[in-house]
Amino acid sequence: MSQNTATVPDERLVKGNHDFASITKLISDIPQEKTPLWWYIAFGISNILLAVMLAMVVWLIWNGIGVWGLNQPVGWAWDITNFVWWVGIGHAGTLISAILFLFRQGWRTAINRFAEAMTIFAVMCAGLFPAIHVGRIWTIYWIFPLPNSMQLWPNFNSPLLWDVFAVFTYLTVSTLFWYVGLVPDLATMRDRVKGKISKMVYGAFALGWTGGNRQWQHYE
Repeated sequence: MSQNTATVPDERLVKGNHDFASITKLISDIPQEKTPLWWYIAFGISNILLAVMLAMVVWLIWNGIGVWGLNQPVGWAWDITNFVWWVGIGHAGTLISAILFLFRQGWRTAINRFAEAMTIFAVMCAGLFPAIHVGRIWTIYWIFPLPNSMQLWPNFNSPLLWDVFAVFTYLTVSTLFWYVGLVPDLATMRDRVKGKISKMVYGAFALGWTGGNRQWQHYE
């Protein structure tokens, strides 16, 4: 007779019998290692794609935003559609991070890093389109309420102006939310790096974090 044995699932999130000290060492050693060759290759490919994008932007400014298909009576062309799409991606990152925080999930930290970083980069991409949308990008400063000798003043009823305010506000709040979550990690790197300049930089961004009980109570 054969006995059916039930398989007990392994509920450990980290394999290899690691503790907090060993995990901290593994992660904090990564930025201090020598940069691998594949990173330089990927960085080079990214720069090539960036150069292509800049060339397309120059072509767009030279020929006008009609290249995007924006003309009368078309008001929602490539630029506005992409702006809304990138803002939606940013909202998704904010939603993921906020839900995990509200439910106080103990494993949320790593996911929050990805979600908040995704939000910041998405908002940065979204902010490009209103700037290029004006066509004459060298006069982009006209949409800001700056004193000038030509007596120009922004039209606060314009949705383009409120797009600028919304993007900058969203970017500022998202960056602060992301940065505050990194403060304990920056303090860990401050205590582990060997270079004097690196210690000064990490120490400045760590804001004097020591990991004391009182700090954790206010942090959480």
